[in-house]
Amino acid sequence: MQVSYSFLNPINMIRKLIALPILAFFLILGSQAFAQRVELTPFAGYQFWGSYKYGYGKLQFEDGLSYGGTLGIEVQDDMFLTLVVNHQDSRITDMPYNSYSKDLGAVGINYFMINGERNVTLSDKAAPYATIGLGAALMDPVGNYSSAWRFAANGGLGVKVYASEKVGLKLGVNFWAPMQGAGFGVGVGTGGAYAGASTYTTIVQMSFTGGIILRLK
Repeated sequence: MQVSYSFLNPINMIRKLIALPILAFFLILGSQAFAQRVELTPFAGYQFWGSYKYGYGKLQFEDGLSYGGTLGIEVQDDMFLTLVVNHQDSRITDMPYNSYSKDLGAVGINYFMINGERNVTLSDKAAPYATIGLGAALMDPVGNYSSAWRFAANGGLGVKVYASEKVGLKLGVNFWAPMQGAGFGVGVGTGGAYAGASTYTTIVQMSFTGGIILRLK
């Protein structure tokens, strides 16, 4: 699966994608002294959808279990900066429109995201939340295929239910979208000069997750 990125250096892009979660991790660790709350949440769930369309068919990702974790720092009342890691072991099937489907093998689907999470505290025990973020997706196939890094976006809704001050349950529905293409353009028109950037994707995955909240602070 080859995707061309106009006006982007792939080597520089990969370096930035790798550096982004690392930088965020150290920023989060450094901000713990000022945080009101710090929450570590390992989670597991079920992830589905996801296909890449090409000229005469599509590549379909197999549904399956997913797992990962979040580290959230409350930067102001009910607003968290969150580092998210999500992994799914899947398979890719080539599905031409005018031929038989072919299994291409196993693939690891990984997301490394930096999210903003807004909580709505209803009581000491319950807080619905919404989250949105940007980061990187790593498609890592097994066999003779190359791994691919892509920019990614995600979002989700859910609820936190606390059993005590230190432990709770986090339930959510999440959407994951690796970007297939990006470009940058400049030009001159009747209204003057302009410049713009754009991205697009046809791959959107969805997951239902449940996790255990461990409040570290």
